[in-house]
Amino acid sequence: MKSVKPRSGFRTSVLVKAALLAAVSIILTRFFSYMIPIGGLPALRIGFGNIPLIIAGMMLGPVVGGVVGVISDLVGFMINPMGGMFFPGFTLTAALYGIISGILFQNLKIHRSKMNFNYINAILMVLFAGGILMLMMTTDVIVFSEGALRFNDTSALPMLILMALVTALFVVLPFAISSRFKHLEQKIKFDKIAFTVSITYVFKALFLNTLWLSMMLDKGFIALLPGRIIASVVTIPIYSWIIYTLSKVINLTEEN
Repeated sequence: MKSVKPRSGFRTSVLVKAALLAAVSIILTRFFSYMIPIGGLPALRIGFGNIPLIIAGMMLGPVVGGVVGVISDLVGFMINPMGGMFFPGFTLTAALYGIISGILFQNLKIHRSKMNFNYINAILMVLFAGGILMLMMTTDVIVFSEGALRFNDTSALPMLILMALVTALFVVLPFAISSRFKHLEQKIKFDKIAFTVSITYVFKALFLNTLWLSMMLDKGFIALLPGRIIASVVTIPIYSWIIYTLSKVINLTEEN
């Protein structure tokens, strides 16, 4: 007679993995990350604490991934607030890392798709750059006057140049890395991981977290973007590479 795996065993396995990923996220975020102050408050965190949250969503699904994000943020703040104040928006952001990666891998199962997501990554980055440009125009940071482009903010021109460079980098880099490893047998291709990291990081770290910081610090949204965009140039490729490397030794897409 065929044995049936107990439901409790399944739940215990998920709980153990979720607890482990939350603990790793807390350690990496609260003890092995660097805070860059903006306006006298810690505003830009450089570290790897979000990687376990993305993995939690990929491996355990959006619900568990979201819970792991919430727990890691709340418990981590109680253990080490890192000199900052509690703001629930950041808890939401942490949850969304697991939720979105879980939806993409457990529900939409993009890792099984034959589509080359490098093209989607490129389109997303171009749209993001266009959105920043429109935001700068609607807030009168840059204006067209008498057929000429005028900058009402001295940081506008460097930011436009930065956005162009970042967009070009994120369009070219995934293609280059995917081409480098195209002959390797891999369960999850690099383009799928890069897509997941890019969409989560751009939406949450660059948009939502910058919005929360502008509210906390009473600073303009645009004024906070340059430093965070520079950080993304390094963060997104590194996050993608680490998760891609881990996918070679652990199963990141378990079916529960």
